[in-house]
Amino acid sequence: MDNNVYGLVRTAANLESLAHAFTNLGWEARTSAWDEYEVECTWCQINIFDSGGMPTFAGVVDPARVDELAGTFSTLDIDYEIELYDRAGDLARRLRPGQR
Repeated sequence: MDNNVYGLVRTAANLESLAHAFTNLGWEARTSAWDEYEVECTWCQINIFDSGGMPTFAGVVDPARVDELAGTFSTLDIDYEIELYDRAGDLARRLRPGQR
């Protein structure tokens, strides 16, 4: 499946600590480039990277579980914005803290 989820992470200290925080929740994490990290679980795989000084991510999530991805960021006490796209490439949902 092509990437269907993109987003911003506004309050992460740095990419390495963010990747490590995911591992503390049972996710797998590895360096995917010089300063990028790939984190994944059975239903989601995202690449976290710096984009103009802002931690950003792109990857694949099971659309039925995008709320769980938002919950993971909330558990980590991270301010986030998630955009989920459908198979046609149209924006299906935008999630921010406090929204459902």
